[in-house]
Amino acid sequence: MDRFSLTCKSERDMDKLAHIFSYYISDIVEHVLCFGGDILNITGLSAGRISQVIVGDERQQYLLVIGRDVDDVRLAQRLAQANEIVLSWNCWMLCEQYMFEVEIMREDEAVKLRDMRIIDPFDFDEHFDKCLDYLPHYRTSAETLRTALELDPHSDLDQKLRKHIMKNLLKKIDEGQPVEYVSEFRTVTLVLVSLEFHKTAWMLHLCHLIQESALYISTVIEKGGGQLSRIFMFEKGCMFLCVFGLPGDKKPDECAHALESSFSIFSFCWENPAKTKLVSISITNGPVFCGVVGAVARHEYTVIGPKVSLAARMITAYPGLVSCDEITYLRSMLPAYNFKKLPEKMMKNISNPGKIYEYLGHRRCIMFGKRHLARKRNKNRPLLDREKELEAFQMAQQRCLHQKKGQAVLYEGGKGYGKSQLLAEINFLTQKEGHRVLPLMLKEADSKQCFYAIQTLMAIFFEIDTCPAYYRQECLQRHLRGIVEEQLHCLFNDLLFVKFPLSFKVSHMDDVARQKKVKACFIKVLQEAARETPLIFLIDEAQYMDAASWEFLETLLSSMPIMMVMTLTPIFTLCGWAQHFLQSPQAILMPITKLATTSLLRMACWELGVVSIPQELQIYLHRCFGNPLYCEVLCQDLLSKDMLLFHDLQKEEEENSKWETLSANAMKSIMYSMFPANSEEGQELYVCTVKDDVNLDTVLLPPFLKEIAVSQLDQLSPEEQLLVKCAAIIGHSFHIDLLQHLLPGWDKNKLLQVLRALVDIHVLCWPDKSQELPAEPILVPSSIDIIDETKEKKTKLDSSPFQMKPSRTQEAFSSECCRTEEEFLDQVKRKLAQTSPEKDLLTTKPCHCKDILKLVLSPLTQHCLVIGETTCAFYYLLEAAAASLDLSDNYMAFFYLRKASSLLGQPSAFSFLKKHKVKICQFEEATFCRLLSEVCFNMGHITLAKKLARKALRLLKRNFPWTWFGVLFQTFLEKYWHPCTLSQPPNNPSENKKNLAVLQQQVHCLSLLWQLYNLEATASSYRFACLATLMQKNSAEEFANEAQVVSTYVELSQFSQSMGIKDKWLHCFQAREICRHLKKPALENLVLSVLFRSAFLKKKFGLCVHVLESQWALISQGYDVLGLACFYSACLDLLLYGKGLLFRPFSECLRFVQIYEHSRVLFSQSNVMLGVHSSLAMWFAQESQWGLFEHYFSKACQLVKRTNASLFGAHGFVRFLECHVLMLQKIPEGIFMHIPLELRSQTLEYFKEFFSRCVTCPVYHQWVSELKASVMRCEKREFMSLTNSIRPFDTCLTRIWIKGEFLQENNS
Repeated sequence: MDRFSLTCKSERDMDKLAHIFSYYISDIVEHVLCFGGDILNITGLSAGRISQVIVGDERQQYLLVIGRDVDDVRLAQRLAQANEIVLSWNCWMLCEQYMFEVEIMREDEAVKLRDMRIIDPFDFDEHFDKCLDYLPHYRTSAETLRTALELDPHSDLDQKLRKHIMKNLLKKIDEGQPVEYVSEFRTVTLVLVSLEFHKTAWMLHLCHLIQESALYISTVIEKGGGQLSRIFMFEKGCMFLCVFGLPGDKKPDECAHALESSFSIFSFCWENPAKTKLVSISITNGPVFCGVVGAVARHEYTVIGPKVSLAARMITAYPGLVSCDEITYLRSMLPAYNFKKLPEKMMKNISNPGKIYEYLGHRRCIMFGKRHLARKRNKNRPLLDREKELEAFQMAQQRCLHQKKGQAVLYEGGKGYGKSQLLAEINFLTQKEGHRVLPLMLKEADSKQCFYAIQTLMAIFFEIDTCPAYYRQECLQRHLRGIVEEQLHCLFNDLLFVKFPLSFKVSHMDDVARQKKVKACFIKVLQEAARETPLIFLIDEAQYMDAASWEFLETLLSSMPIMMVMTLTPIFTLCGWAQHFLQSPQAILMPITKLATTSLLRMACWELGVVSIPQELQIYLHRCFGNPLYCEVLCQDLLSKDMLLFHDLQKEEEENSKWETLSANAMKSIMYSMFPANSEEGQELYVCTVKDDVNLDTVLLPPFLKEIAVSQLDQLSPEEQLLVKCAAIIGHSFHIDLLQHLLPGWDKNKLLQVLRALVDIHVLCWPDKSQELPAEPILVPSSIDIIDETKEKKTKLDSSPFQMKPSRTQEAFSSECCRTEEEFLDQVKRKLAQTSPEKDLLTTKPCHCKDILKLVLSPLTQHCLVIGETTCAFYYLLEAAAASLDLSDNYMAFFYLRKASSLLGQPSAFSFLKKHKVKICQFEEATFCRLLSEVCFNMGHITLAKKLARKALRLLKRNFPWTWFGVLFQTFLEKYWHPCTLSQPPNNPSENKKNLAVLQQQVHCLSLLWQLYNLEATASSYRFACLATLMQKNSAEEFANEAQVVSTYVELSQFSQSMGIKDKWLHCFQAREICRHLKKPALENLVLSVLFRSAFLKKKFGLCVHVLESQWALISQGYDVLGLACFYSACLDLLLYGKGLLFRPFSECLRFVQIYEHSRVLFSQSNVMLGVHSSLAMWFAQESQWGLFEHYFSKACQLVKRTNASLFGAHGFVRFLECHVLMLQKIPEGIFMHIPLELRSQTLEYFKEFFSRCVTCPVYHQWVSELKASVMRCEKREFMSLTNSIRPFDTCLTRIWIKGEFLQENNS
């Protein structure tokens, strides 16, 4: 047991240890109690007379057993090895010795039991009779094993027994908390005090010594925030186990308090050597199990863990000392000179105890504090959201310089809010301005040393804090010469550790006069220095400053122009002089607030060295709650645990054929809004992803943050603590009805009362700020039977369609099915004409998808994963992914699907060996594949998206052909055979619902397929795309749902327009308004891009800017890389042709292209990127940077064959043709070194291709016609201005070619 305790490495190990220990103790206790015994401590076997002694006072008491036989059992325990039974000599004498074989270990001391003798022949009847004789000892229930439990209630006895229970446990018992709720894992500081008395001490005297020691130890420990847990007896001595940080007692700096309390106890026990022979104290810090162990009838509150065993071993290894482990030494934050490293020693069952230190107590060491701050300024990490705080300092500094009065700025904020970082920034700025800065950071121990802060500041001022001791006096004398009389130099001997001769004048001064003179000399020296250079005191953690230093600083502030900047933590109570200082009119108290969420995410990016972080990591960092220190610690913890993967953002992505390897590509497919502060050309940029085997929802807090959280939790009342712990089991958001099921015996009124209290102190908050009690937050169904409901829903899954379109769309277009595009357009016009502001069909029912995803689907998913309901979790993961796609959040859809994929397990290379870990139906698998396909399509992985969409169709029993012959045959079937097979839906509603669900998934898959094939400008892809649209149309009509039919016809018109089928395409009619009400940001972004083109071609540049503002506001809310590309393409248009309008600088546009051009999303969007690269080429031509012109023009040449007749494709084609015409015009000047001879004929072929392709996009025809005319005129060497040829409307081109030169009408 001891060895297992010492090898515990995690909380789960200690949990296992606690359960094993409790299991064995339970059996032992029940057997002992059955035969009338009891258990006080588990050690060995002895027998004889013992004495019971109660020590303590009226508040707390402890039961001890003493006597010779107690000493004997200790000896037997020390002699026993693993799997051995050792009896004391007295116990052996009382046994029936003929029944046992033993080995005498020590004569008259102990024997080891070897075996039991079986007396032949074995008489079973006699054995059975003996068993019957013992039966009366066995009780019928565990509750009656102890006869004391059958006593009648007695108030006096009650009060006496309460004194033997620890006060923190007593509070929870009084609160009515179940025994199971009082156990937990937490980090504590253990203090083990061992007192060894002289062997000559007689029993009564020994009891008096133990009583005296117990009273003093409990008093000192409680004053420091700990509790005396147990007292053990051994031979002529005893041990006191004290614990700091038990539930309800956690306080900051508990390690320092434990060390100080231990040294006080050590000094007290050594005051009378005649009483105590040896005093040894060990202190350890670490995680332990704090809770109840034992049987139902007999259990006790104790602590178990490796640190308990380590403390016991340290007592033996380092007797007569106050020793501590390395963790206690580091977390105490006490000066290093208060410790002494001890030599390594062997300890029983401990292979690597770590460094052990001796604590020497607080000593006045001959040294000064260090001239440093808690933080150093990092030029690569600018200060975030601290402009107001810096402005307050700068204004105070100006007042100090101009009014010649001292000024003090005190920044007050919680731990980790960035106060030290702010001081580091001020330190840098003031030193840069040539001011003299004296920085100092204080610690808690410094507050106990009188005048320590001023002593250290003056040592820094005199520059004697870093010089050698032998040079200190000479250095100080040089600074004092001419300012302070030489006969007064000896005043500084004790304060600054120098040895000037004692003068006659000083020798006649008393202590008060000397102190006043020292202060006067300091002020005089500082005033003289301030005349030459402004002085600034920077004091970090000023709440630890002693009262004498506060008094001197107030005098200094009122007597000279000096600047003081300090930081304070508000949880500390300041001394009277400090409060008086704050009331000075020359002091300003500036609160430091938390960081905004966006700033915190930028900080996380800098900590990790990336330009963006995934959304699940952003959600994980929400637990920082605006605290920069928490963010830093969490990021460092993730790095130390190797939970993240880093990817080069600018590395070209390859087409991926496996879903399992798409994590990096998914991260690169989203938008990045943060770039390094010192971002330079050619600098490598990285993004990070969370490793596939890491679940951030289950990652434990780092020890540092856990200590802070536990400390804050312990400040709550027991009932508030219980509520917060139970709420944490449910998750970040919870429903109060569900919470009530976890709180035993709580009624609704009590629950609401405690909730109100927690909301008032900002521990909890309602999801909707306008919500007030007794209203309840809508999160999950108000029943604990949520899992049962989920299972019932799961059994009906085949009839539950995934991602059904919102009912608002169905209601908006509820009429007969449209059979032609013209009918559809007429119907839309009628519906919109009927719409009134009072009864707007698009706005009467707002979208709640985002709220449902956040408050229902996501928590339910996490809940099912934690409790092991993987089938339900898989269902909710699909629902969450579908909702994310509906909200245009592709990355979160990928995130949910990756979790779902991990539930299914790794796919097998052989289909017949495929076996999912989660049992799912074929419809679920098809839906899963369809969602995967859509995510891959949005990420630009076209091949994988096709593969998954085909697989989904196959699972839905609707195959899609692979060959051209299959396309022909399937087209024939869809055109002529499929309409004949349409039949009336079955009368069975359940069967009809199943069929509709399957049809809807088919429509989604076919829609994806035609969009995928439409990206490839080849004849075969065109055939596949046409077949997919035909199959989609047939499925939608079979679906017999008005909204689905409308959606399908819109998609068909989009396909017809992009493929140049002139007689079938439709105009966009109020599309942006519809998209805005449907809350589909990605779609709205594309519509805004179309609106920009329309306004741009009509010369309405003011409207263009307004559209771009709306588009930028939309982009800043999401992660749409494609929308960002459309946005910057529009910005380039304004730069080139927009009368000098500048919405975004060119450098920003170029930076976007350089970072994102390798993204798979943009790689698959040839239409948009053709326009972007061609516009960049035109810009560099305008700047006469012909090398860069050729670079981006070559990129455009690679894209032109992959474009189609869509609006973006036509726009890109026009920009590309402009580049061609420009090259033809510059040939005579010899600018281009490598011009193909067939350039002119190639240009004319491109003109021909444009007119044949873009019949559905005639808006650019006039422009292109005049471009072509200019080429023909160039052939006849007619040098004329292109003012009327390249410009189809009376606006100015940025540059106009005349005789080989540009005429620049505006410098945008």
